Amino acid sequence: MSSSLNDNTVLEFEGRTKPSIPLGNDLDADDVAGLAAIGKAPVFTRKFNFWTAVAMTVCINATWEGISSTLLQGLALGGSVGLLYGYLLTSAGMTCVCAVVSEMASVWPSSGAQYHWTAELSPQKWRPILSWISGLLTFGYIWMATIMCAMSVAIQVQAYVIVSRPEYVNERWHTYLIFALVMVIYLLMNLFSSRALHHLNLGGIATHVVGFLLIMIILLVMNKDKHDTAYVFKEFLNSSGWSSDGLAFCIGLTTPMLGFAGIEMAAHYAEEIQHVQKSLPRAMMWTIAINSILTFPWLVALMYCSGDIPAVVSGPIGLLSPMTQIILNSTGNVGLGIFLNSLATYNALVGGMTGLGSCSRVLWAMARDDCFPELFRRVHPTLDVPVQTIVASWIPMLSIGLIYIGNQTAFYSIMSGVMSMYMMSYALPVGLHLFYARKYKDIQYGPWQLGRWRLFFNLAGFIWICFILIFLCFPIYQPVTAENMNYASVILVVFLIFGVGWYFYYLRGRFQGPVVEIILDDEDAVIAGLPVITAPGDGEVAPKKGT
Repeated sequence: MSSSLNDNTVLEFEGRTKPSIPLGNDLDADDVAGLAAIGKAPVFTRKFNFWTAVAMTVCINATWEGISSTLLQGLALGGSVGLLYGYLLTSAGMTCVCAVVSEMASVWPSSGAQYHWTAELSPQKWRPILSWISGLLTFGYIWMATIMCAMSVAIQVQAYVIVSRPEYVNERWHTYLIFALVMVIYLLMNLFSSRALHHLNLGGIATHVVGFLLIMIILLVMNKDKHDTAYVFKEFLNSSGWSSDGLAFCIGLTTPMLGFAGIEMAAHYAEEIQHVQKSLPRAMMWTIAINSILTFPWLVALMYCSGDIPAVVSGPIGLLSPMTQIILNSTGNVGLGIFLNSLATYNALVGGMTGLGSCSRVLWAMARDDCFPELFRRVHPTLDVPVQTIVASWIPMLSIGLIYIGNQTAFYSIMSGVMSMYMMSYALPVGLHLFYARKYKDIQYGPWQLGRWRLFFNLAGFIWICFILIFLCFPIYQPVTAENMNYASVILVVFLIFGVGWYFYYLRGRFQGPVVEIILDDEDAVIAGLPVITAPGDGEVAPKKGT
């Protein structure tokens, strides 16, 4: 098969022409097999490798960085005990989810990821609507997560200015200007320097590991007012206002969940990763396994050294950057506090950069299958990126940040839908894999597979997803007011209404799920159902004689 496609091959199917791309050293046999598994023709060059996939997963699935950003919320919903034991439960649940997702990424290494997996596993009757909704949820959660990464960078930078220059007056429009600058950086890097994502994400591995070690060591050495062991491991503290400690603990799981967000993010670059059927699932599983183990001692050290929480909250940046405030309270050194927390800021910067590329590729993968007009299925022949979908994703991101200036609470309420959409995007393919996969005898599991453990991980992962969704989406057991309302369910419903509306307005009767562009037939390629061979001497794909 690999010898059937020569350099500068142009693939034509269903009236569309794919851009001419170099295939000589770009597509190895296993990469060709990966494309055949999803029925797609090659469009991107394979510019990323295993370490890129690891680095992308680390920067997005940043455990200690994610937990530190919502530390105060977690402490209010169970204290140290709630965070520690909630983290162990969350890491076990998300490891099961990751195992299933990794197997699907090995079977169907598509940039659409959840969108494509759902289509492959759905009953034929429901394939169009389920795959469309799955793709919409996937795009929505990554889109919102990218906004949150950029806003997190802006808020952290502003916090550093506040503690460095006490005379500075914090204004929300200042935050937006920093946010807009970060978004411009995201756009420029994705359009003109996508290959640099490899090196920037590798730097994220360094900051992730260095930050983990330095914060843990420095806090343990320099903090003179440590909590006792009983506080860290035994005292459940519920200051959330919820009457039930058990309910507070369950809702508090959303804090450690942020340390496991986006475990499939590198999968949206699947068609640009070398040896993807092996590299991608291994990168995902190694990342979640190592992070799960290493982050626990970091969290224990932080609980010993978190100090007086009311003093953290009342600090000049306690609400903006609680981790920086804890370091300042422990060390008294402003420069050290800024440096240590800036390691997490770097990962948010790079994570958002990767996020913009990911959501643009989800949009592109769906457009390739006629979910959107032809304009959005193009890939720039020189830049090797989907320019139109990058810009289409970016413009509303820049606009939504304006809400922060007028109403900070409204902005965070809208963004609260990130985790619910994230878990819903997994619920569809994982649930379908659990209940329908055994009915499909023709699934060719990839080089990375669960084997006899498939049912266990699938069942455990699906139960965990459903459990988390309950506490992400429903404000139960407490009167709901404008101040305490959980808007996650509202945002989820709004996206679903939009999705169903677009389906019946544009997609119904036109969209049937992922389009099969290319399959393997012995040593030949079959494009759009027509057998083809390489014409001698000219390197062009041509129909077989007699067809």
